[in-house]
Amino acid sequence: MARNNQIKPILFAWLGLILLDVFVVRDFAWVLEHWDIKRALVNLGLTSLAMLSLLFILKPIIRRSKIWKAFVFLIIVVPMLVQMSHYEVYQSFASSFGFREFSQDPMMVLALWLEQFNILKSIFILLAVYSLLGSITAPIKIVKWRYGLNVIGFVLLYLLTTFSWYGVSTFQNSVLAYYATLSQMSRNQVVKFKHEKPNITPSQKSVNNLPNVIYIIGESLNFSQMSIYGYERDTTPKLLQLERDKKLIKYNNALSIGTHTRLSVPYMLVGIEGIDPKGKFYQTPSIFNYAKARGYTTAFISAQDVSWGHIKDLFVDESVDYFWHGVQMNKNASVHKGADDMRVLNEIAMPYIDNATKKKNPFFLVLQMDGSHYPYDEHSTKQHKKFLPEGESNSINAYDNTVVKTDDYLSKIIEKMRSRYPDSWVFYSADHGQGLGGKSGHFNQDPHLNIIHNPLFISAPKSQYHALMRNQNLPVSQADIVPSILAIIGMKAHTNVNGKSLFDKQDPNRLRVVSQYMPTQHNNPRAVLVKPDLSIYTLDFEKMSVTFPDGKKAIHFKDWDKKYQQIFIDRGLY
Repeated sequence: MARNNQIKPILFAWLGLILLDVFVVRDFAWVLEHWDIKRALVNLGLTSLAMLSLLFILKPIIRRSKIWKAFVFLIIVVPMLVQMSHYEVYQSFASSFGFREFSQDPMMVLALWLEQFNILKSIFILLAVYSLLGSITAPIKIVKWRYGLNVIGFVLLYLLTTFSWYGVSTFQNSVLAYYATLSQMSRNQVVKFKHEKPNITPSQKSVNNLPNVIYIIGESLNFSQMSIYGYERDTTPKLLQLERDKKLIKYNNALSIGTHTRLSVPYMLVGIEGIDPKGKFYQTPSIFNYAKARGYTTAFISAQDVSWGHIKDLFVDESVDYFWHGVQMNKNASVHKGADDMRVLNEIAMPYIDNATKKKNPFFLVLQMDGSHYPYDEHSTKQHKKFLPEGESNSINAYDNTVVKTDDYLSKIIEKMRSRYPDSWVFYSADHGQGLGGKSGHFNQDPHLNIIHNPLFISAPKSQYHALMRNQNLPVSQADIVPSILAIIGMKAHTNVNGKSLFDKQDPNRLRVVSQYMPTQHNNPRAVLVKPDLSIYTLDFEKMSVTFPDGKKAIHFKDWDKKYQQIFIDRGLY
C-alpha cells in the first residue's frame, strides 16, 4: 500500500506533463490530425514511457534541496517553453538548424521569439510544471535494482527514439525531442569542403549582338498571395497587365531550391538543385563568372546586407565589376530589414541601367530584393499600403502590401527594359516563400508548399515568347534560370549544374528536390522530393527515413523505390 502511495504522485505528475505536452505545447488540432497515424502514436508512446522513467530517476534529486528542485524544474520546463514557442511559429519542434541559427545570431532569433511570444501559454506551462513537480516531493524508498532498471529503460528508449529511422521529433514528447535534437547535433561532424572553383576561359566571340540580362532574386514572396496566380485580392495588377501584353511569362509549377536565403540564393546563382552533401557548390562557377568570361559588364546590387550568410564572400570576386549592397543606404541593415527596395531601384539600379548605354559591352545585372521578409509591415512603403489596417506587423494585410510593392518594382524594371532594350531579358524568382499560418507555420522553417512553390517570371524578346510558353505548366525549378541564361549568352554549363534550360521542353514527369542538405548554411540532412502534382516525400538522411505524401506512411530509405533512391545517390548521398 505504501508503495502505491509513493507511485501514484509520480503517475499523476507524468500524466499531467503528457497532457500539457499534447494540448498546450502543441494544440488540440495536432491531436485531431495525428491520432490515427501509427508513427505518431509509437513515437509519443515510447518517449512518454522514457519520460516516466526519467521522473522516477529525478525524484530523489528533487528531494535533495530547493536548488536541485529548481534544476529539475528547468531541465523540464525550458524545453517545453522552447518547443511551444517554436511550434507557435513553425508548427514544428526546434530542429538542429534552429539551434545553430541561435548560436550564430542570438539577437535575431530572440527578437523573432519575443515577437511571437505567447505569454498566457508560457505562464500556464510554468505554473503547471512547478505544481506537478511539487506533487512528487514526498519521501520514497530507493530500491537500487528498480532505480537501475529505470536508468537502463530510459537510456534505451532515449537512444531508440533519437537515432532510429522511425523517430520523428514533432511526434515525440517535447522534452525528449529537445534533448534528442541536441544529441544529434553533437554527433554530426564538421565537414570541410574543397574550394576549387574552375576558371572559365574567356570567349573569343563578338559581344555585338548579345542582349542585356537582368536576374532578379526576390525575398519571401508567396505564389499564393499574387493575383497573377489567382489570389482573390488585386495584389499584382501591373504584372497581370504585362502578362496580357505578352511582356511577361509566368510559370505555374516552379519550386525553390531551398527554404532559406542562405540555401536558395547561393544555389540560384550557380544552377544546382540539391542535395549537395559533398559541397559541389564550391567547385562550380557562378553566373557572374560565365557572364564576365563571355564579355559582359557585370553588376550585383542587393538591398540586403550580403555579409549575412557570407553571400558577398561567395560571389563578389574579379568577375563582378560593380557591387553595391543595402548597408550603404541603411546603416542598420540586418537579416530582418535591408534598404528600401524602391529607393534602391530608383537611386541605384535604374541609374546603373541608364548608364549602361555608355559602355561598349552589354550588361549582366543581378538584383537581390529586400522583398517580403518579416516583419512585413516594414517592407512596404506608404504608397503601397493598399490593404488596411495592417494591425500586427506580420498580418496578412501587411504581407499583401509587400506584394503590391513587388508588383510595382518588377513592372518598372520590365517596362524599362522592354522599351529601351527590346532584345533584353529579365528573370525573376523569389528565394522562398512564407508559411503565413496554418500547417505551414508563420515563416519559412520547413518545406511546405507555401514556402517552396514559388513565382517564377521571364520577360523575353517577342521572338522567344512562344518557345518559353511550352513549359509554363510543366514542373520547373529555380535551378533552371542559370542554364537558361547560359543558353542565351552562348556559354556551356559546368558538369555540376543540374538545372534544365527553359528553352528545352521539360519532362512532364520531372521529379524535383528542395533541400536543406547544402553546405552554404548548416548542411542540415533534410530534403523533400516533389512530384509534378506537388505531392511531397520527406527525407531525413540522419535516420535514413522517407515519409510519404500522406504524412502517415514511413519506410526506411533502402526500401524505397530504386528510381527515387538513385536521384539522391547520384547527388552524393553515399
